[in-house]
Amino acid sequence: MSRVSLFVRGASKSLRRNSRLLFGQGLARIVGPRTPSAQLARDQIATVLVVRINGRMGNTLFLTPLLERLHELLPNASIDLALSFPKAGELLHNYPGLRRIIQFPHKGPGLVPRYFKALREMRAERYDLVIDPVPESTSGRVALSLSRARYRLGFATGSQWAPLTHTVPQAVGFMHQAVQPVFLLSRALDAPFDARSLQLSLALTADEIQSGRAAVARAMTPEGRPPAVPGMTAFGFFAHGTGDKTLERAWWLAFWKCFLELQPEAVPVEFLPAPHSAPIDDRFPSLHFPSPRNLTAAIAATRLFVSADTGPMHLASSTATPTVALFKTTNPALYGPLKSTDLVINVGECTPQVAAQQCQRLWQESERLVEIRDHADFDTRARHNVR
Repeated sequence: MSRVSLFVRGASKSLRRNSRLLFGQGLARIVGPRTPSAQLARDQIATVLVVRINGRMGNTLFLTPLLERLHELLPNASIDLALSFPKAGELLHNYPGLRRIIQFPHKGPGLVPRYFKALREMRAERYDLVIDPVPESTSGRVALSLSRARYRLGFATGSQWAPLTHTVPQAVGFMHQAVQPVFLLSRALDAPFDARSLQLSLALTADEIQSGRAAVARAMTPEGRPPAVPGMTAFGFFAHGTGDKTLERAWWLAFWKCFLELQPEAVPVEFLPAPHSAPIDDRFPSLHFPSPRNLTAAIAATRLFVSADTGPMHLASSTATPTVALFKTTNPALYGPLKSTDLVINVGECTPQVAAQQCQRLWQESERLVEIRDHADFDTRARHNVR
């Protein structure tokens, strides 16, 4: 993509974002001030709906800490989600406390009738609590306003116009997009809040993890050789970004040349976005998984994973595998990986060689983590599998 195209795309996104903000501020002035309550009573909440009408996989994954916290604070509550990520049902089907996903359309034919079908499904039930988990989402506010609810929870902002019964002020400074919803819920329920304890999770099953490990081992094993042990040598990577997040093929080749000189035993394993996508280097094993859960399970089998700011990076951060996130334009404080073993590299400020050296340090530190993980045979969120 050319620099002109990237500039036009960035300017268009900024214009849309500012237009939504101005629209919200104008509508908030028309609606006038409200006097919502601050805290909710837990014993009055048996059904919950979370609305996040956004088609990106990353933004859907960012809801997983909220789902976990909801289930911890309201263990007997039934949780529904109103989402528009097309594979949300497959992505989150194993979550404790989750009853159903109301699938709003994202793109494609019949958008209007599909939207009204989802709206009818959402309005068929009256919820004790409906949550709009992000501060500035017009589609979330519309869905929340049209829901049937006893209580409606959201952030108090200058552009907030939805009919909320309970609000929480935004935190001062930057807060990660996956942490904000937990902050909102914790403040509303007067519960402890610790951002450092939060991470993404898909609650992978033991069978999924084993299948992912077997798939990576097959990709790494030449015909007629004994099966490889991916957890010790596989360095997974996803080289395909979108827009200004993309890194050129030359960058990746320089990165791998340097890293393999530092760690010659490592085996780069490329995860492709489509079956016929061109790999960065034909000499490296490569795989493609249509299912985001299967992709996550395969990433979980690697020793280290590196990716630009894309959906697979967030999937990787939901596993025990240390994840290296390569950022160029977006803010990692808002969208970066969450685990303490993850690493953010600003590729706009370093060469591929420097990035490889930083990854080598994490590679060496990860050896002990791999031994623990493979010995115990568990995912960092395996406790989700006990219902």
